[in-house]
Amino acid sequence: MPRKTKVLSGLAAAAVAWHLFAGIAFIRSAAPAAGEPAQLAGGYSCLVTGSCLMNAAQSPRLAELLSALPLTALKPRSFISHPYFANVMPHAFGDLFLYQNSVPAERLLNTSRYFTFFLWTFLFILFLYILAAGLGGTDAALAAVIIFCFMPVFLASDTRASTDAAAAAFFLGAVAAAFRFCRQPAAAAVLKKKSRPVEGRFLFRWAALAGLLAGLAMASGFSMVSLAPLIAGLWLADAYLNRGLKPRRVAWYTVVFLAQAGFIVALVYRFRPGLYLEEFSAALSGLGQARSYFVWGHYPTGGAWWSLPLAFAVKTPLAVLFLAGAGIFARFKKNREFLLWAAVPPAVYFVVLAGTGRPDYGHLLPIMPFAALAAGLGADHINKGRKYYLAAVGVLLSLSWGFLMFRAHPHYTAYFNELAGGPAGGYRFFVESALDRGQEIKTLAAYLEREGNPPVILSYFGAAHPENYGIKYVPLETSAYIELAGSGASVCATATETGGMKKLLLAVSATNLQGVYSPDKETFAWLKVRKPVFTAGYSIFLYDLTADRDGIERMAALFDREGRNAEADCLYKRAGAAER
Repeated sequence: MPRKTKVLSGLAAAAVAWHLFAGIAFIRSAAPAAGEPAQLAGGYSCLVTGSCLMNAAQSPRLAELLSALPLTALKPRSFISHPYFANVMPHAFGDLFLYQNSVPAERLLNTSRYFTFFLWTFLFILFLYILAAGLGGTDAALAAVIIFCFMPVFLASDTRASTDAAAAAFFLGAVAAAFRFCRQPAAAAVLKKKSRPVEGRFLFRWAALAGLLAGLAMASGFSMVSLAPLIAGLWLADAYLNRGLKPRRVAWYTVVFLAQAGFIVALVYRFRPGLYLEEFSAALSGLGQARSYFVWGHYPTGGAWWSLPLAFAVKTPLAVLFLAGAGIFARFKKNREFLLWAAVPPAVYFVVLAGTGRPDYGHLLPIMPFAALAAGLGADHINKGRKYYLAAVGVLLSLSWGFLMFRAHPHYTAYFNELAGGPAGGYRFFVESALDRGQEIKTLAAYLEREGNPPVILSYFGAAHPENYGIKYVPLETSAYIELAGSGASVCATATETGGMKKLLLAVSATNLQGVYSPDKETFAWLKVRKPVFTAGYSIFLYDLTADRDGIERMAALFDREGRNAEADCLYKRAGAAER
């Protein structure tokens, strides 16, 4: 093994170790994100009863089943006799399953998270290495793995019970297996009818493996339905462009691939293909439903085509974008193989996804391994070509990348690159899936505990119970997935004294700060000119309004708007005694 390869191997091993450390730190710091309780409860009830109707995400069931699989060893209560289950109320059922179970909520949640995090990390690294090594050699593959390990999107997504990581990992695996099918030493001979039968059986296995992984992807995300025609088209294009192979021979293995993919989907759905089509149709209908989004100061109903390109631009480290651009440029004219297998799959997926206009950042995850792949090839090209000026730019961007990662640690959902102003500026561009899923309520609780645990007025977006983390709060303008009744704290009788005046604290989730689900998008606009005393993971803002007369009056008006006149009257009285 060359010395440089040995060094890269050592760096890759260290990068993987750091990735695991950072992922575990994120898991320990994060409360349940919106959708996680429903997914765990739905997956577990499906495993226990065979009934998989509790599908909050409107996605295929495989990811839910895998997330819930490790919970079978804990033997929690299933609550299948509860009305929430009978009436198919996924979020209420998820809340019941997580917070009122015989197994503590933290243990249930993190058992699932650890299992899926290690699973997806292993599969991503394996498939990425296989594809990158085939396209650029061992050194490029090791560089791609190192870059992958420092991309915050994987730390934030692979550590959650969601459908995104499963679909992305199997998507990458299917493309890697399909590429290996075409790049086996015997491939050309087999496809030109010059091979022995044993070589044909070997290619049959690669085609079947690609079909297996494609089927798993399709059973994890409905956006993966484009994978089957995509791989079939890639094989035909590869045969035409690179090897002059006979399309009829390629078509035979394409049939094997498609049959295997269909079999896997049918197996996951217990050979009820109509159910898959029914769920797929329901998901398509959901795309047509109007709902509000927040994208860079805009509220496009139903989304906007430019939201996902913008999310990719501000959430991907600039160093990765630079190195990926160098890799694509270096191979643009010389290597059609690279463009076919590393550029076409993410481009096709991106076009299909952008057509929905939904700014759900998790849906971009299948594209991210290909960004790491292109960046690894770009880093290898710069190193081998001794392009010192490009290397200098790459080093400077990497230092900035590292600094922003340090600032975000361990709150990797909040990572935004320099274009957005770093993690602190992210809420101005995106909230919800790209920043705020309610996971930082645990961080807020830790801060309040250090401050003597004063009560707060809380406008929360998420799926966690604040009182479960010791927060004393009064709910206001919430948009949570569950009903928040408060902890019993009183607006008029806060407990903490500060200079003779009772402290008045207001905590607002970023999603609510931007008014995503409020008819009045300016509900909390007045807070944007005020500096928070603390920001929990860059997504929950805590304001001290103790002496802020205007702020207290605005908050009183919000209580009035909700018909909570007693609290409003108390605050108006308080405002009269406050000085701005």
